[in-house]
Amino acid sequence: MKQRMGPYPSPGARKQWAANDPSPMIALISGELTASQKGVPLGVANVAGKSSNVWLSVGASGKDDTNDLSVTVDVKINGTSCLTTAPIIAHVSGEASTNKTTKDDADTGVTQCVMDPDANDVSYGDVLTYDMLLTRTASPTTEMCTFAIAVEFEPA
Repeated sequence: MKQRMGPYPSPGARKQWAANDPSPMIALISGELTASQKGVPLGVANVAGKSSNVWLSVGASGKDDTNDLSVTVDVKINGTSCLTTAPIIAHVSGEASTNKTTKDDADTGVTQCVMDPDANDVSYGDVLTYDMLLTRTASPTTEMCTFAIAVEFEPA
């Protein structure tokens, strides 16, 4: 991918382009989620700037009305977390298993991320990884499934 070269039409041109042409990094896990994962490669930064948002979605939030059932994600840039609060999706007792996302704070049982302004800078070629922590018992009524994580960027 070739970086756009100046002169730019305005000082904020790169941010305006990014707003209309975002390049999020996305990871997907198909099927049921039954175990935590650490150090999973997410990709390499193709923009210099900041990681501006991290959100996650599940195709089904699972069901376990007697025990905790949740998934959380920590995104790392070159091994350092870029979050002060990780996004979380948790089953809410009494609810049916359903699609949920932390992109929309209207969903129940979700916590949106908070970016760490001191650790969210990215440069071309930085390696991003994630740790997924699944909290569950040995046999929930319905497993969580179809996990997706998105990392959004804002150019410098």
